[in-house]
Amino acid sequence: MSYKVLDTNDINFLKKIINDDKRVLIDGDIREEYSHDELCGIQKYPEVVLKIKETREVSEVMKYANENNISVTPRGTGTGLVGAAVPIHGGILLDLSTMNKIIEIDEENLTVTVETGVLLMDLTKYVEEHDLFYPPDPGEKTATIGGNISTNAGGMRAVKYGVTRD
Repeated sequence: MSYKVLDTNDINFLKKIINDDKRVLIDGDIREEYSHDELCGIQKYPEVVLKIKETREVSEVMKYANENNISVTPRGTGTGLVGAAVPIHGGILLDLSTMNKIIEIDEENLTVTVETGVLLMDLTKYVEEHDLFYPPDPGEKTATIGGNISTNAGGMRAVKYGVTRD
């Protein structure tokens, strides 16, 4: 499948959605780290990086990208080992690492509602403060929960407790 290459009109529209030039990176402002994750051998730069702060921004960007056949790659901290955060078709890279709020915990149902950019080390600490336990234990504690869910991460405790989906 081929995707549209972003033009000036696309960039300007995306800037209107984000409404903060510091959170829209193009050209030389795109750091090398956005071109890969920790998997060696796969590297590609996005055409634009959008540092997302709220769900509304995600929704509006995704709607625009869908209507215009623009590739979108979500990314947290980029610690993964599967290439999932690499924008192999260029396009838009959504940096979701700033969506990092823990919204609520439901101790009765053993669930926690969080934003996608919450770090595992922060989630683990938070649930432990409530005498609970988050079993998945990937090696990288600065990974985000969104990345763990999207890649079904496991870690050393997976043998006993299973991976993220379990």
